[in-house]
Amino acid sequence: MFRQAIKWVRANRELLIDVSDQIWQFAELGLEEFKSSNLLIKTLNEAGFSVSSNVADMPTAFYADYGKGKPIIGILGEYDALPGLSQKAKPFKEVLTEGAPGHGCGHNLLGVGSLGAALAVKDVIDLGNMRGTIRYYGCPAEETFNAKGYMIKEGLFDDLDIAMTWHPGNLNMLNLRSSLAMNSVVFKFHGRTAHAAADPQNGRSALDAVELMNVGANFMREHMISDAKLHYVITHGGDVPNVVPAEAEVHYFVRAPERHQVEELYVRLINIAKGATLMTETTMEIDFLSGMFNTMYTEVVDDVISDSMKKVGAPRFNKGDITFAKELKKSIPKNSLEEYYKFIPPDMMEFGKAILSQPLNKIIIPPIGKGKVDLGSTDVADVSWKVPLGEFETACEILGSPGHSWQNVATSGMSIGHKGMLTAAKILAVSALEFMQNPNLVENAIKEHNIAHKDKPYKSPLPDGLKPPFHRLKK
Repeated sequence: MFRQAIKWVRANRELLIDVSDQIWQFAELGLEEFKSSNLLIKTLNEAGFSVSSNVADMPTAFYADYGKGKPIIGILGEYDALPGLSQKAKPFKEVLTEGAPGHGCGHNLLGVGSLGAALAVKDVIDLGNMRGTIRYYGCPAEETFNAKGYMIKEGLFDDLDIAMTWHPGNLNMLNLRSSLAMNSVVFKFHGRTAHAAADPQNGRSALDAVELMNVGANFMREHMISDAKLHYVITHGGDVPNVVPAEAEVHYFVRAPERHQVEELYVRLINIAKGATLMTETTMEIDFLSGMFNTMYTEVVDDVISDSMKKVGAPRFNKGDITFAKELKKSIPKNSLEEYYKFIPPDMMEFGKAILSQPLNKIIIPPIGKGKVDLGSTDVADVSWKVPLGEFETACEILGSPGHSWQNVATSGMSIGHKGMLTAAKILAVSALEFMQNPNLVENAIKEHNIAHKDKPYKSPLPDGLKPPFHRLKK
């Protein structure tokens, strides 16, 4: 059974690589992944999956089922790119299309690795010895908005038993670290225009309000917990200096290890914005774009994935991959590995240093980082509060490669990324089949999840009636 799934991935590696490379070429931004989602849907349709497209008010969101009855095992797929990261699959910086997006987070690999797993499980189901349903979730806009949160509100996860996902990374390792909960919000200020030199007394500057809000927010930083993060960018500040700006806006991310901490900081930030309106005699409106939870993994799911990683093994890189990685590493800052040392236990430090000295990770790393918090945010977290979830990463990037970088775009479009992706497909498929043939594991995972959330029920951070923020897309 497990061998059959692994055999399917091996036999269809060229198909999966082709789909991944096409999505790498498309490099579409969040909520605009039309070509990418259509290609995934086409592949699933041709394999006989029942596909529901254009779900949760998002044209590029979908899910696809194959099989019958319980358990329903869900595998999450993503396929959005990042702005301004266009790069050729070369070990030195060379733009593919000036100013265009690129897959600096490897979501072309993520979406297709998950696709490969779903198709491999389908192949085993067709043999007639496996009961249950495999479900692929096509999830857009992970980089910018909580698309999975909208899908949860739509009820698309209500009947799911187990969820699994993976992410391209530097290491072959189970992910035990939590993520930061987050709010993404735009504060829009409205003032009154006037000639900045001849008639300033009649102007009320919306830009002044933005700047005063930012000053207040920066003073608030001293009085936040040390693990919280607050960052912003002024998205509009006026047009010319000699006209008092009547419109200005600032986009904030509020992050913290726990959801309730984000909500508390968010209330304080709103009060600061209100104070800015009083000081400038302006008005304000809030454009809440997205909110998400911190990740809570389920140990039963983690254990199944961990066992599957041992069965499958790490990607096998050849001399060409190593040569490419060594050349690419010349562009990596020397201090880029320091963040990894924070998560290595003292008794594993020598082992960790030996691993990190290599350009590519070629073994399965023992699970580390439990109880630690990663510095990013992801809408995978909302799924983890809804159903039992586990996550891992495989080596698709060189060690030390910065997140969201052109270096990651390069490796996600060539054999290093391909090999990590195919390994992930095998691990997900083996894990899904383990749950399908072992109902007790599913029951234990659900029981563990329910106990963990007994006093922490999931409540969507997305206000009722909120729609996906298409109005924020650049024209």
